[in-house]
Amino acid sequence: MEFENYERELKYLINNGKECTSEQILNFLYQQGYKKIESFIKEKKETYYDDQNLTVLNRGDVMRGSNMVTEKFHGFLYKKNMCDSNKPYVSKLELGTKLRGQYKNVNEFIKELDLKLKELKPILYANMIREVTIIEKDRDRLYISYDKVKYFKENESESVYEEMLEIEDWKNPNTTNVDYEYDKHLIEINKLMLASNLPLSLTKDSKYYRGYILLNKR
Repeated sequence: MEFENYERELKYLINNGKECTSEQILNFLYQQGYKKIESFIKEKKETYYDDQNLTVLNRGDVMRGSNMVTEKFHGFLYKKNMCDSNKPYVSKLELGTKLRGQYKNVNEFIKELDLKLKELKPILYANMIREVTIIEKDRDRLYISYDKVKYFKENESESVYEEMLEIEDWKNPNTTNVDYEYDKHLIEINKLMLASNLPLSLTKDSKYYRGYILLNKR
């Protein structure tokens, strides 16, 4: 693996039918004493893979190939579900690589992880624009992502759309060397978000799961 990361983040659905912008969310957080460190926009095109039994989906995991348009690289990422049902946030162990000729395809990549999966194939796709802002308060940093997502199977003209908010612990990013018990700031900010007037619903669903459910509801 080129990198391993322990991810811990709050995830919210933006409720349909009610106006909510990234600016409104950020202004609310600024009112709570958070300060902006930096902001930028990212574009991503993702492919979600699974076997014929949807083993990855049923485990609550994610196997994706990412075309990071803004950063101009391709990579594979497996996200292993480590969620605690008593916590409001999502926990995942991320195992990933950038494509540098090391793997010809996703099945070569997955063999290295020894996850006992059968041959993987594309299940769905997601194109997204991500508005990112990194904020800080009392030395606790958070990575705020406001995602506008388009899910589709093979025909991009037959798509469903969704907007999601993610608030990730960014105190010690891109590492597995974290204090697993230190989550007070995420728990407190979740209480703030749910007590606000913002049209948000807490969820633990991955984008892979959301896309699969929405596309198969039609």
